[in-house]
Amino acid sequence: MLTKIRDTRLYVDQRGSADAPPVLFIHGGPGAGSYDFMKLQGDRLARSFHLIGVDQRGVQQSDPLTGPVSELDLIADYEALREQLGIAQWSVIGHSYGGRIALRYAATHPQAITKVVFENPGWDMVLASDTLAHAALRLLPDAEFPSHTGPATKAMWDERVDLLIRLGERRMEIYTGPDARDLQLPADTEIDGEFHRRSGHFSEQITSSSSFADEVLPYLGQLTQPALLIKGEYDPATSAEEIELFRSDVRQGIYYYAAGVGHFLHAEQPDVYARLVTDFLS
Repeated sequence: MLTKIRDTRLYVDQRGSADAPPVLFIHGGPGAGSYDFMKLQGDRLARSFHLIGVDQRGVQQSDPLTGPVSELDLIADYEALREQLGIAQWSVIGHSYGGRIALRYAATHPQAITKVVFENPGWDMVLASDTLAHAALRLLPDAEFPSHTGPATKAMWDERVDLLIRLGERRMEIYTGPDARDLQLPADTEIDGEFHRRSGHFSEQITSSSSFADEVLPYLGQLTQPALLIKGEYDPATSAEEIELFRSDVRQGIYYYAAGVGHFLHAEQPDVYARLVTDFLS
């Protein structure tokens, strides 16, 4: 349902008992929305938790953007929603780009968050887009690697995303394990085109914001909560450098290597994912 939060309305999908431990899902993209995750994991995780999936401002079923947006806006929205729901503390799950937001949120609002799950996160936007570009180039032998120095920029992001666009129908090959090459995410066929356009506009705005270039990797060493990092064997987003930092800097960190899957453990092996997350958050 649409819920008034700060200066906009966010689409909020709540599953499970209100008395169960609360868990917030933070989607990736940028602009991917929560529809896929809630369709695939909502009822599974609702057996144990009060699961709350949110479309970020301007994304999919939330109201369209009417101005600029930053990563700090997204965190402020989550905090306003938590207070509005009367939740003292919750755990958070961040997938892909959502892992970056989850890290910023957990490190800057430790009093609000009990545990953190990162599924194939893109914490550093230069490193994440590096690994994505290299994965795409394996299928584009005539293309050149778009090198970049310095902080992340919109031009850098657009140049590397262009490689993914050039993959066309083969794009999913770099995101999934060999047993899930035909995986089709629900939102691709079940979400209205207008909602996809909203998400595209959000992506344009968030990658243009100064917050997109912020360095967040130092936050790993500031995490006070137990944290689980899930890394798929064929995932093209989380770099080796980021994994090493997590394993060395997060005091209560657990690393799970998901053999045989790619970027979407929650979709490629949904029952495995649900058991893993439930055991960690319980």
